[in-house]
Amino acid sequence: MDIYVGRQPIFDRNMNVFAYELLYRRSMNNFFEEIDDNKATAELINNYFLSMHSVELTSGTKAFINFSQDMLLMEIPLLLPVDTTVVEVLERVEINEDIIAACRKLRDNGYLIALDDFVFNESYLPLMEIAHIIKIEFSAVDHETQRKLIKKYKNKIKFLAEKVETREEYLLALDMGYDYFQGYFFSKPVIVKGKEIGSLNNSLIRIMNELNKKEPDYQRISQIIETDMGLSYKLLKLANSAFFGTRNQILSIKQALVQLGLIEIKKWVYLMMLKDIQIIENKELIRNCFIRAKFMELLALETGKTDRQSEYFMTGMFSSINVLLNRDMNEIVNELCLADDVKEALLGTDNEIKRLLDIVINYELLKFSALDNNKDYFITRENLSFVYIDALKWVMKLDY
Repeated sequence: MDIYVGRQPIFDRNMNVFAYELLYRRSMNNFFEEIDDNKATAELINNYFLSMHSVELTSGTKAFINFSQDMLLMEIPLLLPVDTTVVEVLERVEINEDIIAACRKLRDNGYLIALDDFVFNESYLPLMEIAHIIKIEFSAVDHETQRKLIKKYKNKIKFLAEKVETREEYLLALDMGYDYFQGYFFSKPVIVKGKEIGSLNNSLIRIMNELNKKEPDYQRISQIIETDMGLSYKLLKLANSAFFGTRNQILSIKQALVQLGLIEIKKWVYLMMLKDIQIIENKELIRNCFIRAKFMELLALETGKTDRQSEYFMTGMFSSINVLLNRDMNEIVNELCLADDVKEALLGTDNEIKRLLDIVINYELLKFSALDNNKDYFITRENLSFVYIDALKWVMKLDY
């Protein structure tokens, strides 16, 4: 499935790129195609952070992302890395005590807060005490009003002039004291196209049902996720994100779940359910990755690697993920922070896991001479056939 993100640079007074505003796009059409605010933000976050290479989209700077009322109240921004995320409060958000408390919590956690399409109203005063940046549509607000606002609050708040469309407007905004600038004069939004692995809605429903129990079963949840390649990839990427402050190797889905905790898992599932992916492209390739994962796991057990079956399963599952995402495998494995020998195997480095993966691939390709010449694992063709059939049976039982 093709996915899209629009991005538009935001410049500082020295014309250096300070950040990029990331914009929801559902196609290569360079405009907002009407959709519910919640779903637009959910899709944007999914595409930017969980499916694409986020550092490339922002060139290592910050990302301005719009958040609706519901998203703020559910603390969805906390899923994103604090050092690169600017939480943009939509102008349609109703200012009340709950919203103010949610924004204050975000600020206390180190997030930058920006108020979008700002038009001064006394109801905004509590939010102005929290906000770091105010965005003003340059041509829509009286220039004298803008000057007075900047003069009054410039020591507390940074100001961003958006929709700057001519050189004259840019020079005027610069003279007014604006700190940041954005608009067609500098650059129209550029749409970045990528690939994502579809996720099964049925899996998300089963996970949510488990999470809603009085005592959710991590083992049950991990089993559901392990049968969905897209969810597995996104969960591992989330668990190893900068927000959670760890670079420990995640060796299993269950470990990732424990690390995240129930609250963060529920937020993640909410986002995925809003995303509502219904079509899975490359279905046969994904199915083959499941077969390969189970094949690898069963062979690990067959050859006495009982304590490492999870790593073998992961290697099989992600062995073709670079094809599915249309990205370099090196980038992907660095995001997932897998065990070193799993990374090495996926990158083609010779080790025990890679040699077993080669056996599996040679079996798939019916390269029997390579199998017969294998000296590392003494597995007969007959045994391989039995194990392969067991892997097929396992995949057939999935809700696939």
